[in-house]
Amino acid sequence: MPPISASETDCLVSTTLCLYDPTWPKSSDDTKISCGPRGNTGTEEKENSLMKLKLLSNEGRQEEEQYGVSTELTLFTDPWTIKKKLTISDRSRQNCLLLNPRTVHSHIMRYLPEVNQKMVQEGSGLTVDVYDHNTHTTHQMLLMKLTRRGSYVLSGGWLMDFVMRRALKAKDEIGMYWDRSDSKLHFCVLSRAPTRVGSASYSPLLADP
Repeated sequence: MPPISASETDCLVSTTLCLYDPTWPKSSDDTKISCGPRGNTGTEEKENSLMKLKLLSNEGRQEEEQYGVSTELTLFTDPWTIKKKLTISDRSRQNCLLLNPRTVHSHIMRYLPEVNQKMVQEGSGLTVDVYDHNTHTTHQMLLMKLTRRGSYVLSGGWLMDFVMRRALKAKDEIGMYWDRSDSKLHFCVLSRAPTRVGSASYSPLLADP
């Protein structure tokens, strides 16, 4: 390719996009115009936005504390680790609540001292406090293992203190969990069985064979 003469260079056109041409007349504001990168203006805008958001969050938190409310999202964990829908046998005159062995091992036995574990599995049972969250009352029941069946039961005050006092029916769902801080069972009626329209009220004991 032949060399380009000086006269031809005057006719060359640049394809570089620019908002400023050095051949344009200059004014006092031309020093603000640049074809280079804009720098960190985007980062600065983000930092300013985050600072405003932080200030708004602090103001909102102070307002919530003033009115005793909170809009912060928290993860909820269901505390009722032992759940059961009551059966007819749970409401019978046998006066005991049958519990799943695996559930008892996972959520109660593992937290008991070794001496108490032996009382449950080999002895006459362990007396435990049971706190009713619905009525805010505390009752005592006996936790023991049925050696023949390998299941665990809560007996003692189950029939009078829970079945009759709370008018529990078959298919009512109850929940319990073991509180390690005070070695106590917590009890709650989670849901009631659907009632049939027109059904007469009845005694929990007389309804079951």
